[in-house]
Amino acid sequence: MNLRRFSHLPLKPSAIAITLTAVFSGQAYAQTATPGQREIIREQVNPQTDDALKPWLGGNWQLGAIGRVSSNPYRGADSVDPSALPVLAYDAERLHIGLDGIDAKVWKNEFASVSILGGLRMEPFDPGDSSYLNGLEERDMAFEAGVGGSLRLWRGEFRANYLTDLNDAYGGHEIDVGYYLPTNYEKFQFNFGGGVTWQSEELVDYNVGVRRNEVRADPGFYAPGAAFIPHLDFSVTYPVTERFAVVGTSGVRFLPDEYTDSSIIEDDYVLSAGLVLVYNF
Repeated sequence: MNLRRFSHLPLKPSAIAITLTAVFSGQAYAQTATPGQREIIREQVNPQTDDALKPWLGGNWQLGAIGRVSSNPYRGADSVDPSALPVLAYDAERLHIGLDGIDAKVWKNEFASVSILGGLRMEPFDPGDSSYLNGLEERDMAFEAGVGGSLRLWRGEFRANYLTDLNDAYGGHEIDVGYYLPTNYEKFQFNFGGGVTWQSEELVDYNVGVRRNEVRADPGFYAPGAAFIPHLDFSVTYPVTERFAVVGTSGVRFLPDEYTDSSIIEDDYVLSAGLVLVYNF
């Protein structure tokens, strides 16, 4: 494993990825890390090479595990949502294929890159988790595809990605933009950043809407509009050995009125933290 050290030196940018800490989340908008933060983490554990073929074919297999915990904003549900999941992926400088999705960098230079993305969005809630959710239709898992990009600016990187629903699970779109400042102290590699996620009204409805055929005395009908969701992110990577790394992540998402006005939501934020163990071979 060739771990990158971030400092004041120019960064090798890469595009937004649905990568190792983004695997199957029980809450679609409460993942362990945001897209830009996940791609910084990927750079920190990803092999780098100048060989013309090795950026695609000279990667490593990654095996590991993820533990995560996040607050649950749904009314009446457990306040904390813990989970543990495996990591299995092939990761090269310009290609990532794993349980968490696909990221193929189709163009890059010293300052910018563009990627093709694909992945899954799991159902945002289980109707059996709360009496307030009971009676709502179970949402379908979404198959998503899109494009992502990065641009080196000042000491950090600006990142953006666009995803759309391919199987009409929610029939909408999502755009995330953020700015991230990686740095290092001795062997520790830190990443601070934040940004905003825009979700179309169809995606917000998928997460917190109450449709007319779902209406009971409580919850009542609710058809939200599109929403902007600000987020702050932090992560730290520590290379235990040349092949084994430990990654910690944390973040907060501030839910806007389009979320909190729904009768099935009781919190106006989502806190999350995760621990990732990754072995490269």
